Amino acid sequence: MDTCVFECTQDSFMYRINNSLTDFHYKYHRARPLRIRFDNGCKLLTDKNYTVKSYTLGYLKKPTELTLDNPRAEYTDFKDEIMYEIIKMAAQMYIENQGDQRYRTITD
Repeated sequence: MDTCVFECTQDSFMYRINNSLTDFHYKYHRARPLRIRFDNGCKLLTDKNYTVKSYTLGYLKKPTELTLDNPRAEYTDFKDEIMYEIIKMAAQMYIENQGDQRYRTITD
């Protein structure tokens, strides 16, 4: 059966495991595994009542690799309007991951 996965973080891991109402737990012949990312890849976790036989990860396009060899080179995979949004989201995620509670309450 084809299904999606839950993207799991340290904050949501125990909630997904302990809450019996999440789709992580196998019931009515359906379940969604948890995907945990590591530096060298990712791992899929189940509640041991089902197994994952195959996993397909797809991309819309293979992005051009960013390097610091030429920092002034223009990145042309995205339009300027989209690039500003990506930079804004990346900055927000960076600040949030640094644990700035004041910033987190402002954005919420």
